[in-house]
Amino acid sequence: MNARDIRTAPLPAARSWLPTVASLRSRFYPDVVGRDPVAAFVRRLERAVKPRDRVLDLGAGAGELNHYSLKGRVRQLVGVDLDPRVRSNPLLDAGLGADIYALPFRDNSFDLIFSIYVLEHVDRPSALAGEVARVLRPGGRCIFLTPNVYHYVTLLSRLTPTGFHRWINEKRGRAADDTFPTCYRLNSRGALTREFGRVGMRKVAIDAIEVQPNYLTFHPLAYAAGVVFERIVNATSALSSLRVNLIGTFEKPRCR
Repeated sequence: MNARDIRTAPLPAARSWLPTVASLRSRFYPDVVGRDPVAAFVRRLERAVKPRDRVLDLGAGAGELNHYSLKGRVRQLVGVDLDPRVRSNPLLDAGLGADIYALPFRDNSFDLIFSIYVLEHVDRPSALAGEVARVLRPGGRCIFLTPNVYHYVTLLSRLTPTGFHRWINEKRGRAADDTFPTCYRLNSRGALTREFGRVGMRKVAIDAIEVQPNYLTFHPLAYAAGVVFERIVNATSALSSLRVNLIGTFEKPRCR
């Protein structure tokens, strides 16, 4: 090879030594459903409902993000949201445009209330907890999935504006209309226990789970770091307070 050949020879592709996000995901998370927080929550929800239950989806939205199959398996499935698209939510028997702080239902109307990624948007936790306790029947339960305020994703989210969240979610394939302002006032074990306890509800369980680092898919190195973090916090219950999602259940006491 002469000098001219050396000058014109193509250079190795930059970062060719890096694995891709897809290859890392395939290697460390082959069971996609098993590592999906919504799927884990839906499994728990489906075990909790009974055929005669009247069920409320709190913050149901358009039904495009969170998929469950309770319709037809319970007596009635109602959803509420300020988003007008809730009226055409195909997952529900009935969708109502309503404020979650002033639910348009009589006392003791529902056997079970659930929410999927709603509590992080609540700016009046006491008002919400009071409404949940009011419309639940004695012995009824509230089940929820929400991000943990102490996880690194949530901590970064609190430092950045909603516009940035919309941009990130658009990169992940979520429409801007489905990204809402966050408050993080009802997203820790302490806050949940305190607010629901004030209205007389009993904590059944609050479990913390860590899943694949979906927010770090923008770069392989970031994703790899997320994998390491996931493995560490899932290795011991001592670090459960740092896991990304909280799945909890509170129960309204039965009348004595």
